[in-house]
Amino acid sequence: MTDFSTELRRVMATRRLGVREVARLVPCNPGYISSLRSGAKRPSPSMAQVLDKVLEAGGSLARPAAEDAGAGGPGRSVLDELADQAVDFGQWAEMTNVGTGTVEQLDEAVHAIAREYLSSPPQPLIARAAEVSRRVFGLLREHQRLRHTRDLYVVGAKSCAFLSWAAGDLWQFPAAAAQGRAALILAEEADHPGARALALCALSKIAFWEGRRTKARELARLGYECSPANSTRVLLACQEADAAGLPEAGDAMGRALRAHSEIIRQDDLGGVFECGEVRLANYLMGVYLRAGELRAVLDTASSAVAVAGESVGYGTWGQIQIGAGIAHLRAGELEGAAEMFGPVLGLPLDRRLATLTGRLESVIPMLRAPAHRQDRTASGLAEQISAYCSEAVSGRTLALPGGQGAAVDG
Repeated sequence: MTDFSTELRRVMATRRLGVREVARLVPCNPGYISSLRSGAKRPSPSMAQVLDKVLEAGGSLARPAAEDAGAGGPGRSVLDELADQAVDFGQWAEMTNVGTGTVEQLDEAVHAIAREYLSSPPQPLIARAAEVSRRVFGLLREHQRLRHTRDLYVVGAKSCAFLSWAAGDLWQFPAAAAQGRAALILAEEADHPGARALALCALSKIAFWEGRRTKARELARLGYECSPANSTRVLLACQEADAAGLPEAGDAMGRALRAHSEIIRQDDLGGVFECGEVRLANYLMGVYLRAGELRAVLDTASSAVAVAGESVGYGTWGQIQIGAGIAHLRAGELEGAAEMFGPVLGLPLDRRLATLTGRLESVIPMLRAPAHRQDRTASGLAEQISAYCSEAVSGRTLALPGGQGAAVDG
């Protein structure tokens, strides 16, 4: 008579299935299958039949259990089997590969990366965020307690949202969109409004820079509606304003200003997803520019510089400089425009974000317009900006979870 455990080991080896895979097929807990395979426990005839069927063993698993029962061997009732499974499952549930401390460390790492992004070049921070994502995804593939699984989903959503934002800043839009979608899936699985808002914030940004303004506006509004009363909610309203036409943009900026006055909690991530007074001023300048209110643009830029005690990213600072420069240019003040653009054009290659090059590219046609055709300052500035933008989108690579590298070729 063939021993059941020996036959089970043979069938599993033939099918190249592990304990966890067989447990998912039955379904039951992995500890119970492990006990059957080692011979520590014997199955009831009904369980043997189930295993025989799911493993397509052709009766080689069902027969030993039936023969054992017919020969007066140790009988196994369904209740006995269920009791064993309950004990095994309890032991399995108490084993975990991650504790609260590990989850907190991963979460703190993402928050630190988001803060540092305001003052550091993207590439090193992208590498660090990618490593956090790899660790989170690796842990999620293993057994974790339910509360830790949810927390890991949230950390994963944050790291993917950051990677989406940063990838977009390097003109890497397909990778950015993939990370944004992953962030949204993780946030939905965790049922975490703050993480969902972060994912929608990143996706709105990508849609905007891809020229899908309607989609960008819709995503920003969805994020605004689900976001807690934090700074990210302000940013989402600003993004909606940036993607909307007039007068809808003014309405969205009104929501941003109200949301800024209603902040009652810390951000779920912060850093690049925060929107303080200076960043708020930058988006307000964009609405004023579209409305042709050039004096309001310059006044807002001046007031933004005066805000003290606020962490401002170099990307936001650069956009304010560009917005003020465009206002000077439209007002016919070429020297004032050159003064505003100069510091941005002096940024090193690793800080030339897509948000800066994209806005600067719109300046080139203005400088080459008939009104400035004979002006050497205008032509020289146009050449500087063109070279700046060309250099910014060439020769960069981006490392994302999974080990893939993506070259940015413009």
